[in-house]
Amino acid sequence: MRTMSTVNSEFVLTFNIDSDGQFCSVLKNNSDKTLGNFLICFSLLSPIKSVDNCLVMTQVGGYVELSQLNRSPFLPGDEWSFKYAYGYSRHRPLNHTWSPQGAFVKLLDGSYISVDVDDLDFQTFSSLDPIAKNPSKKLLDQSLRLVPHPSEWMPSAGVCNLSHPLNLSFDDSEMITRAVSAASELGNRLNLNILSSNNKEFIGSSTQLIIKAQKHKASSSYSLVITSDVIELNAGDEQGLFYGLVTLLQLNQTYHKLIPCGTIIDQPRFDWRGQHLDCARHFYAVESILKLMDLMSLFKLNKFHWHGTDDEAFRFKLDSNPELATATAKRGNNLLIPPIFGSGPSPTGGCYDSSDIKRIIERASSNYIDVLPEFDLPGHNLSFIQLFPTTRDPRDQSNEVSVQGYFQNTLNPAMPDTHSIVRQLVNDLCQIFPGEYIHLGGDEMPPDSWIKSPEVNKLKEKYNLSSNHDVLSWFINELSFDIESNGKKTAAWQEAEEGIHQEKKTNKLLFAWRDLESGHELARKGHKVVLCPAQHIYFDMAQSRDYSDRGINWAAIVPFNATLDWEIIPSDEPEIEENIEGIQGHLWSETILKDSDMESMLCPRILGLSESAWTSQNNRRKGAELNNLSLNSYRDLFEKIGWDFYKSENFDIISDPAKNKEALINE
Repeated sequence: MRTMSTVNSEFVLTFNIDSDGQFCSVLKNNSDKTLGNFLICFSLLSPIKSVDNCLVMTQVGGYVELSQLNRSPFLPGDEWSFKYAYGYSRHRPLNHTWSPQGAFVKLLDGSYISVDVDDLDFQTFSSLDPIAKNPSKKLLDQSLRLVPHPSEWMPSAGVCNLSHPLNLSFDDSEMITRAVSAASELGNRLNLNILSSNNKEFIGSSTQLIIKAQKHKASSSYSLVITSDVIELNAGDEQGLFYGLVTLLQLNQTYHKLIPCGTIIDQPRFDWRGQHLDCARHFYAVESILKLMDLMSLFKLNKFHWHGTDDEAFRFKLDSNPELATATAKRGNNLLIPPIFGSGPSPTGGCYDSSDIKRIIERASSNYIDVLPEFDLPGHNLSFIQLFPTTRDPRDQSNEVSVQGYFQNTLNPAMPDTHSIVRQLVNDLCQIFPGEYIHLGGDEMPPDSWIKSPEVNKLKEKYNLSSNHDVLSWFINELSFDIESNGKKTAAWQEAEEGIHQEKKTNKLLFAWRDLESGHELARKGHKVVLCPAQHIYFDMAQSRDYSDRGINWAAIVPFNATLDWEIIPSDEPEIEENIEGIQGHLWSETILKDSDMESMLCPRILGLSESAWTSQNNRRKGAELNNLSLNSYRDLFEKIGWDFYKSENFDIISDPAKNKEALINE
């Protein structure tokens, strides 16, 4: 039986959701205070509309302030009943994370009183016992207990006992020494280490690990020959040595220290094997990011896409404009950005200064991960514009609204301050981050952006631009010259190349997120592409339709099997693979309230990402097979390394059919 919440507070907001998807709320005054004019404030995932007995006074994205219709004194013991609903017809509450979060009462003087939120639907459905599953009904593992699956696995008789740390033997090579050190440190942090430089630990060890650097055809490739008393690792580069050692860390855990004998020959299918983290909607502590990069390395992912700017904050504290980060770092009551996404009235958040960034870059480097910082342009800049209003055309009457419900959140590329401020920030990013690419965003520009901007109309005439898509592409292209002048390359979302302009085009790495076919189409046109289809590897998507679950569903419900059961390259178009640089998973943070919430959103789905990004088409396992392996072996591994993971059996109950006609027992 799941535990029901209890609420005991002076002010309580209760609600349930009716058959029309409307929130039926009651604010209760359990205190001895009488309130005059006041507002009830909270946040949802997007803007709302008033339905009954309330007025929307202020709204910023999903954050709302509501007042009573009659505005009468709110006496001790009073209850105020009111209704509201999501403003967009496409938004219908899916689960409890779509419900009011971070509620408080705001008084006329700007002070506030905290309010407890009592989700009656969550109490109802989280108290139901999930459908029982027979734990003995497990399929036998048919494949190697290793994720990602290697290019070749040739088993032989016997097992190799790794009960004691391996006795290492290798030439005095800096490359091997660095790889061994990195793998050993990773193993220590993850509680998986089988490597040791402490000779006392070799006592009782009968297994020798011989490491050799030999020429291999492919980057990051390696081979392992495992016998009962000797393991031989060969690789042609440092990354290959590291990944070979990581393979042993995994096998030791999944086979409970008795790993099967045989030969592994392995190399990655794609060079770009990425994981993205949205640190703007939710501020993650540096330690949490470091923890994520260790998880990535364990599954041979090598690109960390650091989404550090968005409407809600600019998290990178850069030398040219430190105020941008410090002023937008915190959100809360009476701050530049209100308490969006359930953050509550007290100031919450933070920014990453040079020392934080250095720590993350150093960990990435030691884990053989490249860091891709993103400055999302020109949309997704609400907080930036609040601080620097001269980046908007003062005569622009477009009044664009973003898909998230933000009003006027798009920088104007025709304004001098836009160029001067943005270009210096881009240069700062180029100087700080050692990786090959800087990401310039370009996604989700509101359709009405600049349509009534006199300054953009002049820009169009000057550069022979016809549409606002053309202006967007021109702007990103102009900034990419700055990136190239710093010896780097430009990455961007797929929209960045949808416009037409007459200027010389720079080469850009495009991230195709809308769907799989759009990525294939870009590859057909000759663009270099990273596939990140939201329907398969957007990890902010809910994993079920259960009301007690977490996540959104604008693209799809994404259970574990969906991360694997998709065709990366069309079988009848193998030639486009030369333009597919790789695959990347994404975790947007609208429903993340604390750092640890990311864990069950990523695990075990990150296994599907790893398998898709590394493993050849012929060896890539189907979702059902890898899901079985996850249940049998990787839950224990996640527990061992201190990661929470999604337990699908906890959500195999029927949600309210009156609220969600598509509710299913099993996805």
